[in-house]
Amino acid sequence: MQLSSLKALASQPPFPACRLSSGLIACAIATVLVLPAARANEAPPLSLDEALRLATDRSPQIAAQRSAIDSAQEASVSARQLPDPKLFFGVDNLPVTTSDAFSIAHDFMTMRKIGLMQDFVRAEKRDLKGRLAEQVAAREQAMLGDVQLALRRDVAGAWVERCFAQRMAAVVDEQMAEVQLQADAMQAGLASGKTQPAELLAVKVSLQTLLDKRADFDKQAARAKVMLARWLGDTAARPLAPLALPVVPPDRATLADHISHHPHLQSLDHQVQAAQADASLAQASVKPDWSLEFAYAQRGPSFSNMISVQVTIDLPLLRHNRQNRDIASKVALVEQARDLKEDALRQHLSEERAAWVDWDAATARLQRFDDSLLPLSHERTQAALAAYRGGRSDLAPVLQARRDELDVKLQSVQLAADQARAYAQLLYFLPEASR
Repeated sequence: MQLSSLKALASQPPFPACRLSSGLIACAIATVLVLPAARANEAPPLSLDEALRLATDRSPQIAAQRSAIDSAQEASVSARQLPDPKLFFGVDNLPVTTSDAFSIAHDFMTMRKIGLMQDFVRAEKRDLKGRLAEQVAAREQAMLGDVQLALRRDVAGAWVERCFAQRMAAVVDEQMAEVQLQADAMQAGLASGKTQPAELLAVKVSLQTLLDKRADFDKQAARAKVMLARWLGDTAARPLAPLALPVVPPDRATLADHISHHPHLQSLDHQVQAAQADASLAQASVKPDWSLEFAYAQRGPSFSNMISVQVTIDLPLLRHNRQNRDIASKVALVEQARDLKEDALRQHLSEERAAWVDWDAATARLQRFDDSLLPLSHERTQAALAAYRGGRSDLAPVLQARRDELDVKLQSVQLAADQARAYAQLLYFLPEASR
């Protein structure tokens, strides 16, 4: 390079370089700001397992049940304690007439009194109260497990509804594309006289029906997303991951045995025991409690101060209209708790068996679709396409075969949804190790 050229280059002002540097800096800043937002928008898909875990971690219902457990456990400690003593004070025998009226020092019978009183509840009753409170705490603990299982079932149900509503909407989109192709072909045939106007109108009606079906699936997906937002918040807006159902244990007898130990039934069993403890407490009420009172009385300066001791004993004299009635009432509540537990057991068994019926039916029908119906529908479409390419048929049978194949595919997705719904119901009954 010549010296004059070097001088000319060196004499150029630095503004272009500065503008280039500023542009690079602005671009870099924009990249730094935009990339995190883009990554935030590209949130990872929400799997069913993650949805169940997040719902369990964030559930206010579970937190409320844990608070109920803490409350019941604290109450079980205080139930066995004696009542707090009572402090009393006052004036006895205060004159209200003569010249000594309202004087606390002139009359020898006037006393300023202070004392303590303690109720002594029989140890048997306090023990029964403690047992009752312990059963209530155990019931609340069992209800926590039931709340967790019910939450898993409800979250899984909402997740499944959204997942399969979206999948069925995608199948409907394929159907609409095929119907649109058929409508375009018939529109071309209408000009040449090969297509009747009624046929084209029928295809357009079919397209509008599919649009309505698509809107219904969109509504189902949006509604399921709203339900998921109750438990997951903003996380419910994330796209869903593909569903992979775990292998459900085939040992139905083991599951039936597990139902008898279900947390809901355990809570009802503790409710029965609590009712029995309450009935025993009512029976113990026929044995009287007693209280002790001690008082110190101060009189005028010319008179002696005094102390007094008093024992008070309950007298359950009207047992026929009071204690016996209470006992009968508590015994009836025991029978009620037992009947409710028996009814819940029958309900759980019937719901579990119904879920298995749905699972087995959907599984068998899905197998039939995978083994025969879907392959046969695809073969029919290929045969119609081959006939069309060979000039032995027009386009309408090809499009109809394709629409029928998509109908079969939609039925297959609906069966998969039925199977997933059955699994969501079984989540409420399956043992933890089988989920």
